Amino acid sequence: MKRRKFLIAGGMAAASAHAAVVKRELPQVDLSFISGKLDFHRRTEWTDQEVKSWRMRGVGEVDRLTIHHSGGTVSAQTEEDSVKNALQGILAGHTQKGYGDVGYHLMIDYAGRVWEGRSLAYEGAHVKNQNDQNIGVMLLGNFQNQAPSEKQLESMNVLIGLLRKQYRIKRHRIYGHRDLGSSACPGIQLYSYLKKIKEGKI
Repeated sequence: MKRRKFLIAGGMAAASAHAAVVKRELPQVDLSFISGKLDFHRRTEWTDQEVKSWRMRGVGEVDRLTIHHSGGTVSAQTEEDSVKNALQGILAGHTQKGYGDVGYHLMIDYAGRVWEGRSLAYEGAHVKNQNDQNIGVMLLGNFQNQAPSEKQLESMNVLIGLLRKQYRIKRHRIYGHRDLGSSACPGIQLYSYLKKIKEGKI
């Protein structure tokens, strides 16, 4: 009897170990509403790091979006490889904090390219205690100390419009990180532009 229990337990442990190494397929979200309008790059184009989906939960019914900057040092990278390295660095920082994936859903580089981050099927990790039903969009750069590029602003404006239409987000539900928490993010030089979008002036 003891041998039988040992074999069963051993078999279950082996099955669990096998399951742990099986790569999980991410939920598929149709992003053609973005890719058809902007220079859009999927997550697989900049990282092959597996998502720890058990550390995340579903995004729910989206009704708001929040704009961020990456902060840190001034960044004006336009070369794709440099941008990928920057995104990988952000991902590494977030996973070290215990996140299941990069905290932002979408990221915009200095050349105006839009990069997929965390799947829109999952709740983000970008505003403390305010991530529910909230899409996180991050622009690479520190906009306390530099101006966003015209291409970044153009892409952000288009992306906000696409997300608003897709998820029926009302204009007053567009936020800068500073609106929802104690932060200077997304930097004064980006926030001043974002305010014009919120007010319908752009």
